[in-house]
Amino acid sequence: MNEGERSRVPSGTTLRFVSLVLLAIATTLFVFGQYAGMSPEDERCQVNAGLYLTSLHFPDHDESRWVAYRACMAELVVPRALWLSGGLVLLFAVSLLIYLVRPAWRIRRRKLVPVPEELRESLAELAGQAGLPDTTFLLDPTSTRAGGAAFGNHRHKYVVLNAGMLVLHRTDSATFRAIVLHELAHVRSDVTTTYATLALWRAFVLVVLVPYLVLVAIDWSGSYALIGRLGALVALVFLARVAVLRAREHHADVFVARWTGSAEPYRTLAPSGRFQRWFGLHPAPAARSAAMREPDSLLRPGFWEVLGCTLAVQLAWWHLRAGLHALTWYRADNESFLVLRAGWAVLITALIGLIAWRGAAFGARRGVFALPGLAVGLGLVLGERLDTYNIDPVTLPSALAALVLAGTAVLVAIWAGYCATLVRARWHAWFLGLSTTVVAFTLLGWFPEARYAYSTLRDDIGPALHQSVVDVVLVPFLLNSHRVLTVVSLALVWLVPLVLRREFPKAALATGAAGSVLVTFAVTLLGSGTDPLISSVRQVVAVVIVQFVVVFAASRWLDRIGALLVAWLIGLAGTGVIWLTHLQGTEVDSVIAARPHQVLPLFGTLAALAGSLYAVRRGEHQGRPWALIGLAVVSVAVASWWPKAPNAAPLLPPAAAPTSTTPTATTTSPKPVDPAEAMRAWKADGGLDRLAAVERANLALWAEVTQDNDARLEPTCVALAQLAGETFSPPPDATIGALWTETLQALHKGAQACADAIQGRTKDDGTMARELMMGRSRLAELITALR
Repeated sequence: MNEGERSRVPSGTTLRFVSLVLLAIATTLFVFGQYAGMSPEDERCQVNAGLYLTSLHFPDHDESRWVAYRACMAELVVPRALWLSGGLVLLFAVSLLIYLVRPAWRIRRRKLVPVPEELRESLAELAGQAGLPDTTFLLDPTSTRAGGAAFGNHRHKYVVLNAGMLVLHRTDSATFRAIVLHELAHVRSDVTTTYATLALWRAFVLVVLVPYLVLVAIDWSGSYALIGRLGALVALVFLARVAVLRAREHHADVFVARWTGSAEPYRTLAPSGRFQRWFGLHPAPAARSAAMREPDSLLRPGFWEVLGCTLAVQLAWWHLRAGLHALTWYRADNESFLVLRAGWAVLITALIGLIAWRGAAFGARRGVFALPGLAVGLGLVLGERLDTYNIDPVTLPSALAALVLAGTAVLVAIWAGYCATLVRARWHAWFLGLSTTVVAFTLLGWFPEARYAYSTLRDDIGPALHQSVVDVVLVPFLLNSHRVLTVVSLALVWLVPLVLRREFPKAALATGAAGSVLVTFAVTLLGSGTDPLISSVRQVVAVVIVQFVVVFAASRWLDRIGALLVAWLIGLAGTGVIWLTHLQGTEVDSVIAARPHQVLPLFGTLAALAGSLYAVRRGEHQGRPWALIGLAVVSVAVASWWPKAPNAAPLLPPAAAPTSTTPTATTTSPKPVDPAEAMRAWKADGGLDRLAAVERANLALWAEVTQDNDARLEPTCVALAQLAGETFSPPPDATIGALWTETLQALHKGAQACADAIQGRTKDDGTMARELMMGRSRLAELITALR
């Protein structure tokens, strides 16, 4: 690849800088979100609404409580939004200030001076060779080592040479030229990025890290796990900074090797120590030499840079989601879920597209797409676990979901990389980019649902499943929340390569037609059966078996794309036959039978991938693939519409009634409120204050009762009656809540009877003494219970 082609491909420095920015945003959102949440107003709103959000899954289904809670929280939107947006504005404002001021500050602090006359001619020649004739050279008279540095910003860029370069210019002109050209390469390619990186890191330390650590030291009220996750975030920001500064060295070295015509321009310099190789800002000499010998190796997408960038995207997304949730915008009754997921998909698509672009430019060699794809998968999984708001434990289902997500990311990266090698025109690139966005949105964007899928499976689905064959089909059927987009995405997996290859796969179509005949026979043989749900599930399994058998048998003459198309055709035919065998008039007698195409594309893709492990590409057959777009449209239509079944067999049959030996606790009830957390919130946000006020008013009343002075007794009775009669949420604990209600009712009746009797409105019939005595007794019990 020539220099012009290489320069058009984004470098690893850019990717690492994006990672740094996203990680800084993620950490800032977390820290300033903590500041915004320090106000007790959130818990006050919970207490006032009687809605205690102590469970991750928010189990309360009383919509009136949610309405009251959101109305109360609406008052906090502006201050919380100011905290979150203000943190980001402050971070980037300080970064910009440091970025603009630092060059002048460095010149003044280091007392840099113009270079002496003896160097100017040589430096002008080297600057012209690098294509930078206007570069400003300065001398650092305080440093005697032979070296230099490029610094500046987008307006002014400088190269400073140490005083030791004067001696080197006289004794070793070749090394002098290499060092100067290296710094000029930085000026040409990365000074702006480098000093933006340094400015962002310093601003991050000043604005985010130091104030938060000071606050924690003054008033420690957090958990060690929370601080540990914050520490991990800070470490990631620091490593991203180091990665940017290391990556830029490789690209500068490549410029030097090209300009000098030598793959070892620094051979006379002393090697760096082990500590500098591991923790310094310059890569190891062996790595630098390898890059200069093979410049195209820098195009290969690296595992660690992709992992870091994916982690950054994932953490920034989770923390943005948490911030918007605190502002009450991120919730199910608006389009916030879709908007945030679409934004995430754009970022992940850009990353996968960069992997594909750079990998295709490097050359489709072994592992060039798979390893970065694995990095994407691991980044998605680790980012979900490192989310500072995720307190769910690791379970077997969550571990399995993580494996599926990581494996899917590998396959998506390989697919996108392969398609990138087929791009020949600009519209090809746009077509592939839009398709990758849809694929990433659907096939990689289900991680938020996966966080809560286990509880749904355990509490709602699991108790109703009774046969393993039913479980296998029902679980993906119920968890596939974007069925139409899933079909679109899986159709694009085979459609995009065929369009880019301009291939009409006659062999695959013929094999799919033969498999459709076989699946028709198999589904018809099973019939609809007496239990429509079980029979339709078994028919779906039969279709999957036919898909696997046919694809495996045809792997000798099909490549993997052809195998996917064959499995797709068989699944589409199986859907139609299942409909026909379950028709009763114009309706289908099972929900699974009505919507088999919600799961058959998933199973068919798995069957094609498994059955085509040994498939080999046998040569291309040019043709017009546009007819296949019609097949994809039909598939999407089948997933969007199906014969309606209002009286269909229930998807989840009711669980058997509990017997004497069966535990009576329901497994399908939502996760309960944590009583300890709910009581803590109630006490801290008004409950204990209200109790203390009632106790004081009650003591004041009894103090006046003993004096037998109606003039002084009347206002205490009125005050207690008003206070006990005011509306306030009872404690969330059922027993204490009942005692609270009984106490206030008794005190209110007794105090009101006292006030009415003194004012002459009614004659006391003994209610005052009876209720006040009962209220005093219950109040003592209530105080004991709350303690």
